[in-house]
Amino acid sequence: MRWTLPLGVVLAASGAACAQERGAALYEQHCAVCHEKKGEGIPGFAPRLAGNLADRARKETGRTYFAQLVVSGMMGPIVSGGEKFNDAMPPFAALADEEITAVVGYVLGGLNQVPADSHITLQDVAAARKRALPPNEVRRLREQ
Repeated sequence: MRWTLPLGVVLAASGAACAQERGAALYEQHCAVCHEKKGEGIPGFAPRLAGNLADRARKETGRTYFAQLVVSGMMGPIVSGGEKFNDAMPPFAALADEEITAVVGYVLGGLNQVPADSHITLQDVAAARKRALPPNEVRRLREQ
């Protein structure tokens, strides 16, 4: 009985580490080409992700936006970190719900140090799929 709690803590930490590793691998495969490996972005082309998303992630509307962004993509002019962008992000709807939560979890946790209780959930992704939006509408959602 004495080993139950420590083993449970070890397993939970191990599961969280595996999810971060899975999210990092998915980020490298699908996002780094535009947003760079460490989330620095490419000036004038793709916004910086590292260090820019914590405030938005703390709000339910922000988490709704993140799920919708990955499911539906986005296009049109935005301002991020004081810099203007006018390009398109493709949708990643072909990713499984678990993959979407993992990659967004990595972006929020690994690149922005946002606690796990402010990450998107499988329910957020399911709602985004149910309410799939055209990419220009996702940009409008971002402005809310």
